[in-house]
Amino acid sequence: MSWKSDLKLADLDAATLIEVTCKRCGLSRYKQQAALMQRPELEQAYLDEVEGALRCSNRFCQGAVRVALTFDDHTEGFVGGMA
Repeated sequence: MSWKSDLKLADLDAATLIEVTCKRCGLSRYKQQAALMQRPELEQAYLDEVEGALRCSNRFCQGAVRVALTFDDHTEGFVGGMA
């Protein structure tokens, strides 16, 4: 069990960005939850099922993809160090 099999696409906020990365060629793109919910087969799907249904957007590749959630929080670099 992973977080992808515990979380449904419908549980996410409509503005949530989902990073979709091809496992074969490495091409990345971002899809909004609302755009993915337009597909009837994904309305009640878990994120691992969404991952299995999506393919690379490069028409010559069409490889399997990996999905990841993005966070809009302001992130800062590591501040610690030697005293």
